[in-house]
Amino acid sequence: MIRSILVSIVLIAFTDVALQLDNAIAISSVAAGVPAGQRFAVLAGGVLLAACCLLAFTLVGSILIGRFWWVKPLAGLALIFIGGKLVLDLLPR
Repeated sequence: MIRSILVSIVLIAFTDVALQLDNAIAISSVAAGVPAGQRFAVLAGGVLLAACCLLAFTLVGSILIGRFWWVKPLAGLALIFIGGKLVLDLLPR
């Protein structure tokens, strides 16, 4: 039981870190375009906003998955569709 919980926590943490890399790139890109004196405020604000959004979306998602059984398969289909579209967009025309 404890091993299962620990494995779940590690997998969630790994996935979260992987998904946050795009936030880091986006926030850094925006911060690079502002004057040096304002850069720290932009970086701090961007990180804080990203963390708040992650918390809010995680809470909403867990509530929806708990209440409606069909949300999880629907989200899975959406991810498959998006992934397929990304792959098709990479193929030469």
